[in-house]
Amino acid sequence: MGRWLSLPLTLLLGGCSGLSELPGLRGEVLHVMVVPTPALEWLERPGTQPEAWRRLERAFRDVHPDVRLRMSVVPEAGLREELALRQRRGLGPDLLLLRTPLAISMLDHGLIEPLPASASIRTALSAVDPASLKRISRRGRLAGLPVYSDATLACYDRRRLERAPRDLGELLAVAAGGDPIGLALDPTSLWWTAGALGADTALTPIITGAANTVPPRPGDRAAIEAWLQWLRQASLQARVDLASGPQELVQGLESGRLAWIPCFSPLLPRLHHSLGARLGVAPLPNGPAGLASPFTSLRVWSFGRDSSPRQRQLAEELAALSLNPVLQRALTFASRSILPVNRFVPLPVASSGQLAALAEAQQQFRSGSALLTAPFSSDRVDRVLPSIVETISQVMVGATTPAVGTDALLQLREVR
Repeated sequence: MGRWLSLPLTLLLGGCSGLSELPGLRGEVLHVMVVPTPALEWLERPGTQPEAWRRLERAFRDVHPDVRLRMSVVPEAGLREELALRQRRGLGPDLLLLRTPLAISMLDHGLIEPLPASASIRTALSAVDPASLKRISRRGRLAGLPVYSDATLACYDRRRLERAPRDLGELLAVAAGGDPIGLALDPTSLWWTAGALGADTALTPIITGAANTVPPRPGDRAAIEAWLQWLRQASLQARVDLASGPQELVQGLESGRLAWIPCFSPLLPRLHHSLGARLGVAPLPNGPAGLASPFTSLRVWSFGRDSSPRQRQLAEELAALSLNPVLQRALTFASRSILPVNRFVPLPVASSGQLAALAEAQQQFRSGSALLTAPFSSDRVDRVLPSIVETISQVMVGATTPAVGTDALLQLREVR
């Protein structure tokens, strides 16, 4: 049984193999559904230390020794249909581990319940910083209970670089000096440049759909065009590699083909396994217009709609227990790749350079624009992200100009 509660973290780091209930155990069943991040589904092995989740399971079983935890894994692309099908049969999960925009989408579609207002949940919420709660709020309701978050960092090969570039000028100088760097068009690999170049606030209503409440500012067009111009100029450098996504970036760093890449923190266990002491981890470079704006993903527990009163109570206790400060600290130490949401659990930066880099990424995020701190649905992202990626790609390869690309991005403000 000890391996079951080790799985939520490892699965979110990429593993998504099928699971089945352990045989020979009797007692009440609590069904927990895990939805992996789509961009990480290519990972073959999570490669992370599950001890922190074992502690959570042991603590839960100390109170409820007869409860069975039945895990299932559902790809994000099929979650809506899967939940609708299970609910028609009255077999929906009791607890789901989701990305924040996905939780908001499932709440909008009536496929999960708003966060319960029980005493255990209220106590857990009191430990979460208000900014995280804002990200999961929807029309006065909470779509889930925050558990932890991931962030984008810089990863580099210590054999090639003595230290990581601190700003965009140094980054391009690395490429100009002959050490290849990698960029990709997915949000985890590219969004950080928007803050460094002053375009993150201008892009906010395009991604969140808040154009009706956030009127255009006089400088929005110039900010987006300057951002696209920098991306175009960077792509013209012979030693800047435009990858298809995180997988190609990681493989480029592992093979020695790339000296520096932006890397999403759930990838760190794999990179540690493959690179060992060669792996360097640092905050992303800042820019002339401000701090880098690292992409962060907040993970939350959401509640299903088919639970019995007893199952709901058990789900609430398990979710609340995961915010215990001792367990949150253990989770952070064990993985060295996530940020705890319990505001009373400071990152132990003195013990690890990697955790220090995560702490700085967290500060970059908190100091940036409101884009990823605002609540928005994955439905909105699904509608506009393909057009955003296509536009940026066309600019970077020279098929269209930064000015035309800016017009195309601003037009997406009107998409509903």
